[in-house]
Amino acid sequence: MAFRSVLALVLIPLALAGCVAESEPLPDAAVSSTTWLTITDDGVGPLTAGAPFQDATLATVAPGADIRTVEAAQESRTTWTRAAFINDIQAVQFFKDGNTVGEIHGVSQNLTGPNGERLGMTMRQARVARSDCRAGRDLWTGMAVCKARGAEHVSLVFSIPQYAGPFDVLPSADDLERATLMRIVWNARA
Repeated sequence: MAFRSVLALVLIPLALAGCVAESEPLPDAAVSSTTWLTITDDGVGPLTAGAPFQDATLATVAPGADIRTVEAAQESRTTWTRAAFINDIQAVQFFKDGNTVGEIHGVSQNLTGPNGERLGMTMRQARVARSDCRAGRDLWTGMAVCKARGAEHVSLVFSIPQYAGPFDVLPSADDLERATLMRIVWNARA
């Protein structure tokens, strides 16, 4: 009986710590510091506007990148597309525009945005102002889609844990305090 009591005292705080970690933004120390790629206003690695949508070209995004088919979501649709995996972790997703790369979505903590943004950061950590954001639509309803500072072609998509709406307007400043960066998007046409 005493063993069960001690075990419960050890396991309950661990279980509660896991619940808190899911709903709170990552602290600075928990955001990855290993960088595989940087998404800039020009593109991602050697991939810029006009890059052919071909596996051999997509694989140049990073040394050792493995190109695989995945189902992925853009703001208004899901589609089967190609993604680069680095060390068996999905790093970026590629979306076509005709025969060229139209969008690249950064989906790994091991990449940075044009100002050092990383997935898991809060809006404050990423130094994004609410005035640079708009309400997400369709599949990104309830999220904030923000322009990266000084980068016309890069957007930052923030998710708000347990957000309950309203969904037709940009979330309040209080709600955005809980928002975390979930995707960095480069768009060739922006």
